[in-house]
Amino acid sequence: MTDPLLLMGYFGRAHGVSGEVKVFPETDDPQRFLALERVFVGPSADQARSYAVESVRFQMLKGRTIALLKLAGISSREDAEALRRVGVYASQADLPPLEDGEVYVHDLIGMEVVEEGGGEVIGVVCDVLEGAQRLLVVARTGRPNALIPDVPEIVVDVDVDRRRITVDPPGGLIE
Repeated sequence: MTDPLLLMGYFGRAHGVSGEVKVFPETDDPQRFLALERVFVGPSADQARSYAVESVRFQMLKGRTIALLKLAGISSREDAEALRRVGVYASQADLPPLEDGEVYVHDLIGMEVVEEGGGEVIGVVCDVLEGAQRLLVVARTGRPNALIPDVPEIVVDVDVDRRRITVDPPGGLIE
């Protein structure tokens, strides 16, 4: 089995004339780009091609950190512009190991969500929305999906081995 490719971001406009391109990160830590010697580029993970990373630097744009990547084989502004809106992926094996208590966002999908105390099953995480704060989209049988903020006050425990997330939602959040 091949190592899974994780979405790191999407290409934006070319930066300059020598093939450097802006990447809008989808990762919570854009600094992870610094550890990569290669990235995979394509419209989807299964269609992505490997490119050697020649350089990485960062820029603030409207209060957000973006990565500026220079890839082997991308040597002109036109080459870089051709990558616009295309995904940038990394092999999970190429990324630094996670710290204790950290989990990849894609690993949350499919985890069972239970309430603290009684252990009542709320549902299963079917999506994760990123924004001002991360939201777990929890599919519930016969009911609309629940949106649960992924904040320490609500998400009490994430047990990767048991594929279970324990939450302590405030009254009215899950109705």
